[in-house]
Parts: sequence; C-alpha cells; structure tokens
Amino acid sequence: MKEILKQLKSQRVAKQRNLRSGYNIAVYIIAVGAALLHLFSVYHGLFNPRMQRSLHLMFMLPLAFLLFPARDNSPKDRPSIPDFLLALLAVAVSSIGTLELERLENRWIFATDLMPHEIIFGSINVLLILEATRRSVSTVLVYLAAAVLIYLPLGPYLPGILKHDGFPFQRMVEMMYLDTDQGIYGMLTGVSATYVILFVLFGAFILYAGAGVFFTDFATAVAGRSRGGPAKVAVVSSGLFGTMTGIAVANVYATGSVTIPLMIRTGYRPSFAGAVEAAASTGGQYMPPVMGAAAFVMAEITGISYYDIALGASISAVLYFVAVGSMVHFEALRLGLSGVAEKEIPTYKKVFMESYLFIPVVAIIYMLLNGYSPMKAAFYAIVISVVTSYFRRETWMSPKKILEAMNMGARNTIMVAMACACAGMIVAVMTHTGLGLSFSSMIIASSGGVLLIALFLVMIVSLILGIGLPTTAAYVLTAALAAPALERMGVDQLAAHLFVFYFAIIACVTPPVSICAYAGAGIADADPVETGFAAAKLAIAGFIVPYMFVYNPALVTRGTLTEICFSSVTALVGVVVLAGGLQGWLLRKTGNTERWLVVAAGIALVVPNLWVTLFGFALAGGIIGKQWVSLRAAESV
Repeated sequence: MKEILKQLKSQRVAKQRNLRSGYNIAVYIIAVGAALLHLFSVYHGLFNPRMQRSLHLMFMLPLAFLLFPARDNSPKDRPSIPDFLLALLAVAVSSIGTLELERLENRWIFATDLMPHEIIFGSINVLLILEATRRSVSTVLVYLAAAVLIYLPLGPYLPGILKHDGFPFQRMVEMMYLDTDQGIYGMLTGVSATYVILFVLFGAFILYAGAGVFFTDFATAVAGRSRGGPAKVAVVSSGLFGTMTGIAVANVYATGSVTIPLMIRTGYRPSFAGAVEAAASTGGQYMPPVMGAAAFVMAEITGISYYDIALGASISAVLYFVAVGSMVHFEALRLGLSGVAEKEIPTYKKVFMESYLFIPVVAIIYMLLNGYSPMKAAFYAIVISVVTSYFRRETWMSPKKILEAMNMGARNTIMVAMACACAGMIVAVMTHTGLGLSFSSMIIASSGGVLLIALFLVMIVSLILGIGLPTTAAYVLTAALAAPALERMGVDQLAAHLFVFYFAIIACVTPPVSICAYAGAGIADADPVETGFAAAKLAIAGFIVPYMFVYNPALVTRGTLTEICFSSVTALVGVVVLAGGLQGWLLRKTGNTERWLVVAAGIALVVPNLWVTLFGFALAGGIIGKQWVSLRAAESV
C-alpha cells in the first residue's frame, strides 16, 4: 500500500513542485478546501451553474500556478513571486461569477454591453487559462487555443470554409468569459466542477482505503498461476484500478510499481513489461463505471444518460481487455514463460478477507443502475469507502488519510480542470464560427461518402489530437469536429461518440509519444520508444473494436438480447483468434501462411454478417483442429 502511494506521489511530483514545508501546508489547505467545497456542494445541493464553475476555477486555477513551475529552471521547492501574483489574479478574475452572480444572471448574453472591468477581467482570464494549461497540461492544447482565438478576428480575410463574418473584441471576451454554454465557464468546466472532481476524489479515497492493494492481490490470485501470470495480473489489476480512477498514467504507476518488476523477474523483456502495463492502464480509462472525465462530457454533449453510455461501452471495454490479455497469453506461450512463484501469490482466504474493499465499487454501480445521479453516487461511495475501511484495523481511514485523499484528489483534478476550460474556448470558436460543421462536411467529401474511409479519417484525427492532448480534451475536440460527420452518414450517435472517445484513449499508447508507455518504460528502466511500439502492438487487436461496434450496434447494446449475446460471443472469439494470428501462436507456433489465415479468420469473426462469421468459425476451427492433430501426433512419437 505504501509503495503504491509513494509511486503515485512521485508521478505527481515529476511535473508538480515538491514544495517545502510551509508552502506545502498552504497548498495542502487550498486543495483540501477545494475538495470539501465540492463535497459540500453535492451534499447541500449544487450551486447555481455559474457560481459552481467560478468557485471550481477559483481553487483549481491558483493551484495550477502554485504547483506547476513556469519553466524547467523555475524553483521546484517553492512558488516564485510571479506565481503568487498570478494565483491572486486568478482568484480575482474567477470571483466575479460569485460576487456579481445576480447581475450576470439577469443580463442578456451577446446583447447587453460589457462593463469595463468585465473586458479587463475577461481578457486576463483568457491569458491565465492559457498559461495554466501550458504549465499543467500541454503546449499543444495552448497552441490550438491560441490559433482559434486568432482565427476569430481574422475570419473575414480567410478563403473557403475558413471564412466567417468576424468577431469584435468585446464579443470575443464575452464568449469566453461570460457565456455559460461555452467558453471558460461553459459546459466542459461544468462537467469538471461536478462529475469529474467527485469521481477523482472517489478514486483517491478507495486508494487510501487500500483498494489498490486488493485489486493487485485479487488479480494475482486469479491469474498469477497461469502462463505469463504477472502480465495477466497487470491486465486485470489495471482494468480494476482504472475503472475507478480513469487516469491512465496514474494507473501505470499505481499497479505497475508491483506488476512490472514481477513481469521482469518472470522472464519478460523490460520493454514488453512496461508495454503490458501501459496498454492495460490505457484501457482502464474506457472501462465502466467511471470511464474518466470524457464519459461525463459525452453525456453532456450528446444528451445520452451516463448510465446508457457506460452500458453501451461495457462490451467493447471487455473486448479491449480480452484482446490485450490474449496478446499477453500467446506471447507467454511463445516464450515458454511460467506463472508467478507460489510464495508470491496471496491465498484466497487473504483475498476474501480484503474483499470488503470492493464494497464501494459495488455500491457505486448499484446506485448508478438505480437512478442516482453520478455526483450523488460518487459522494455516497466516498462515504462508504471511509466506513468500510474500518472493517479491519490495517485499512482504517484516519483523519490524516482522509485529508491526504482530499489533497490527492484535488491535485489530480487540476489538469482536467485546465484542459476543460481551455477546450471550452476552442469549442466556443468552433460553434460560433461554424468551423465544426465545415470540418464535418470536409470529412464526408474526402471519404466520397464511404463510411469505412470516413471512420479511418476520424480515427487518424482522434489519434493525432490524442497524442498531444489529454484524453478529455482530445475527445471534446474530435467530437466537435468529426462525430457529427459520422452521425450524418447514419452512424448511431452513441457509437459515433464512443468511436471518437476510444481512439482518443488509444492515443496514449500510439507512437511516437505514447505517454503511458513512457511511464511504463520509466518503471521498467526500458527504452521508451521500444516500449511504445510494443504497447501499440499489444493494443493492435483493440484497434478493430471501434469499427466492430460502428458496423454492429448490438455491441453498444443497440438491439435485441439475442443479437447482443450472439454479437458479443462472436466478437470475443474473434479478438482472441485475431490476437493469436498477430502473435503467431494458437495451440502452437503458426507458419507464415497459417498465421495470415488465422488473422483472416479473426477478422471474419468480427464482421457483422452471419455467413462471413460462420466462415470465420470454420476457418479458425479448421486451423485449431489441424494444430491439435499435429500436437497429438508429436506426443505419440
């Protein structure tokens, strides 16, 4: 438990400052205050949307300046004087939504003239968001935001689909600062200020309650004895841990600190060990019930309930983990690896004694299924996680642990909050200029109306944006640009948005950046580039999954029970067979021709056509039968 918390803190400090005692106490108080405010807002009843979002950024924005250094040579143990000034300025510009709430709520957006201080504060706020995003999230996102802000006044002078009527400076400021539909305090910041911070806090609470250790112990007891057991432990534990946190890099550090050294000791190459953890942790962002921040954003954008989104993603999430697990299994068979040493496998009695730590997870799923709002479900699950920790002395949530969990949860929300605020500005520009609609038309025109080509183009856009941006920001931008094109071509709305979301996540293990692979490589002491390509190979079978549910909506629970069950079974068999073909192993090593036939069988099994599926079963069955006969013949010699 202590090792997991140490790894998570070291990961956080890798970019955040490691503050000296006095400064750390001040930031600690602000972070805990932020957590308490958001917990109180759910218990008491959410504030007015403008006030909720203003208070959210009133805490998150100063924390970004105090915790994230401006440059590589900036002080790492204390904020500088400019950082303090920026933090105070951030409080001032964010306070207007609370101090002048009544007046702002009664004014007519884009009709009432702006007051001088609103123009000044609004201009400063935009610059503060850009700087905080540069420090805490990504320079790529800042460049995109800066480009679209420049695009607003330059539109009348641009050609073709980029041309628009232009926006005066005051309207630009109003759009970014005072609009609660888009912009800094728009819907995306609303998601961060309500759903996201509550679920991030929940992830921190269950971690401090000891659930991280339980997930690893459970996975080790279930999968540790099988071939290549440590890698399968990484897949299972990362899936369990990721479903609660929704933060891929944090998943790598939390579970990888245990599983990666274990994989290396068993015989896996360090780069492969880091890749397994990276691929598995990446998938954790897609696994219900939490699914990271983007799932809540999706609910707001599409109007589809969060429950329906989580239910729709469940089959494809399982398919991803089955695909990665199968790749790991066949790799273990190919290398002839053994499982975890018996002395390192926890007993089932120990796992059973720890199983009460899973109660908060069961509780949150139960509440979501029974109509609780996601915020209420997360709030009560946090309370339950504290209560259940007292079932055993070893996991007691002392007041210090509770405060530490609040501190970690608030700090882990900073990046998401900044990404949402910055992406909100970009979405506002796309909406008001019609750029999103123009881009969708361009995708349809470029594809020639062929859905498969359009899907491929959208995938490339998602991967490119996801390489340089956090998953939430990448999803939001691609959803605004490309998801409408898929819907206009007849793709189910949920399938279209899950397609975009899926590839925004997969970008975490897509070279050349592969941020999760870099984290895994750091623990494994392996080459990051080699680890990145190994992670991409492990996830390659999963690259087909989104195409499957677009062409077969039953895989997003759109269909009869019979259709859903049949499609799920054939898809599961298909990704396993496909993984075997990609790794060159089923019952034994496959020859070159046989290998490509196995790949063809796997693809045929996931095609939503009965006759093609039956052909895939026949081809896969024939190859497996042939291998079984040859193995029996070899044994009898």
